[in-house]
Amino acid sequence: MRFRARVVDIVSSSLGEEGGQLAPPELPIGSLLNLTWYRVDDEALARLRGGSQWILPVRLRTPRGSVNPHTFDYEGWLLREGITATGYVRPRDYPPQWLGQGNGIIGLRDELRSLISQLPIQRPDLIAALLLGDRSQLSEGDTDLLKRTGTGHLIAISGLHVGMVAGCILLMGTVLAKGIGLFTGTSRFGIAIGLALVASLVYTLIAGVPLSAQRALVMTWVLLLGWHWRRRLGAGFAFSLALAIVLTLQPLAFYSAGFWLSFVAVGSLLLGFSGRISLSREPQWRPKAEASGAVTSWQHRFSQLSLWQLLRSQWLIAIGLFIPSIIYFSGFSLSGVLVNLVAIPWMGLSILPSLMLGAVFIDTQLGVWLLQFAGWQLDLLMTALNIVDHSIPGFRGFVIASTALAIVIAGLGAVLLLLPKGLPGRKLGWLFFLPVAQPWLSTLAPADERLKLSVLDVGQGLSVVISTGKSRIVYDAGPSIPSGWSAGGSIVAPYLMSSGGSELDVLIVSHGDRDHAGGMAGLLRNIEAKKLYAPGTLASNLPLSPATITEQCRAGTEEQLGDISFRWLWPSLTAQGEELLDGEENDHSCVILAEWQGVRLLLTGDISRKVEYQLSKMYPQFPAVDVLIAPHHGSRSSSSVALLEWARPKRVVFSAGFRHHFGHPHTDVVKRYQNFGASIFSTAESGAVEFFWRAGEQEPQILQARLAPRFWYASHNRE
Repeated sequence: MRFRARVVDIVSSSLGEEGGQLAPPELPIGSLLNLTWYRVDDEALARLRGGSQWILPVRLRTPRGSVNPHTFDYEGWLLREGITATGYVRPRDYPPQWLGQGNGIIGLRDELRSLISQLPIQRPDLIAALLLGDRSQLSEGDTDLLKRTGTGHLIAISGLHVGMVAGCILLMGTVLAKGIGLFTGTSRFGIAIGLALVASLVYTLIAGVPLSAQRALVMTWVLLLGWHWRRRLGAGFAFSLALAIVLTLQPLAFYSAGFWLSFVAVGSLLLGFSGRISLSREPQWRPKAEASGAVTSWQHRFSQLSLWQLLRSQWLIAIGLFIPSIIYFSGFSLSGVLVNLVAIPWMGLSILPSLMLGAVFIDTQLGVWLLQFAGWQLDLLMTALNIVDHSIPGFRGFVIASTALAIVIAGLGAVLLLLPKGLPGRKLGWLFFLPVAQPWLSTLAPADERLKLSVLDVGQGLSVVISTGKSRIVYDAGPSIPSGWSAGGSIVAPYLMSSGGSELDVLIVSHGDRDHAGGMAGLLRNIEAKKLYAPGTLASNLPLSPATITEQCRAGTEEQLGDISFRWLWPSLTAQGEELLDGEENDHSCVILAEWQGVRLLLTGDISRKVEYQLSKMYPQFPAVDVLIAPHHGSRSSSSVALLEWARPKRVVFSAGFRHHFGHPHTDVVKRYQNFGASIFSTAESGAVEFFWRAGEQEPQILQARLAPRFWYASHNRE
């Protein structure tokens, strides 16, 4: 069970031997914590509700997560969310005590979430995401599908949601104001404005105050107050004020994807439609008829809408979001523009109204019917997206790998295209997009003669990417956890897509342990492999494309991909016996030697000392390797003297979790490598480690992700 908690008091604390706990001076009252409660009993689970108060024994540590290029920045996200520490509940240290159930917005959110989960409706996960901004129940598969089809924004709380709430309440308030006016003889349009202001604020709080809702709330308030004060406050002013307020209250929002996606989308519409509708033709405000003036103004605006303008709005948003999508998602789905032409009106005109009304009347049969209708539509929408994703060729997105300079140039081109018609050089903006079209243009240019070895930071697990100018190979996909998260879908796939494609030449599963093979399903949902190697029968359990060729890992197998060769050293059927080779055991791991222009890489999976000794006997004249991926994450049961004398590695990389309870790499193993003169790297300390070799060079350039200039990255030197 994962949840957030705010500290209201500290009963006692101590600094643990591992330095993982926080002393009271480091944990101020009011701090926000991300906690996990393993094996929580039913009674505690029933009371663990939003707004409840507890005394909990917890073990805390400084926020820390995996650090990889072009992937989700977990530590940055924790900082932006205001989370001071992460940790878990330890009931064996002290019995947890429930003090009571609080009230307020948090309690209301939890009550609504609980009601939604208990109703006989389809897709309660999507309904909770749309109404409450709670995306925690979405599966990784659904999240990937929405991202691939360019429809992820549909389940984000946005201006559409806030505007719909404000508009509905404004309409009902206007009717109420007119009714009051019949008895008093005066206009009471201020009542409608006030109700709309309060309703939009309450909904934003219930939705969790996401950035997009903050922007929409400020713009809605500015426009509503402009009506009330009879001032012509344009959308541009409201947009600028919203931008200033959000950055003033949350300066770190500048680094978040939600900030850029929300403001760039609205800014693109404002810039694209600027000068299209003459303000001089709008009716002027009449001080004694505020309500009729407001209605007349919006009738005038709505009458000028056309199908062409609706289509054009989607095109403007697509142009504006092109660059943020490249930066944050390593690609852009062109087909998503067409899908949104149907999905957005469907969501705005049918699904959202059903949800909003259903939430208002959730305690009645009418509310249940409305939510059932919305759930049925959401299920139908996801089914349609899944069909499109699997049936339309090339629908998996326009994936782009570009330098920062190319992205800046393309951004200037996007601004040119969004400018009003008639400006000279506007259409030249299309030429500015050429530098980012690498997947197409690279076929016209010779491949770069370079070898890149990437040992990704996947926590306690392993995933290695080997790429040249002509081929890409992945060895293992990291772990997965029961909640649905997997390193394959969240780390490996985004990393691969950032380098320019959604295809692999070869995918290798070393063996069946979850920390190596757990992420395979998540990876294969986003990346297609031409060929897969796995020991034993492991390949039969993976969601492979029909076009994928499967082979077993067997000693003696060789693969040539351009100028890089692969040689399988283990498992040996003569040594293991074919009937025992199911691929699940550590000693069944695929051991591979990769060679590129004299550079040698040795990947060993989780083999033990026994297999290391057998390898040294099977291949006595073995060349020294440039990089060794340490067997079994550096455990005491591996990395024997026999292996080091046989492989003679110049560099060794340990892929392990930071302060994991397994304690990898073991200090004795690290010292053993140091005594042999090998350079030591560990993903637990350095994040992802990348090695680059150019043609004719034997010494690589080495990059360590955690050394990137991010002030929020946790450093082991100060923990």
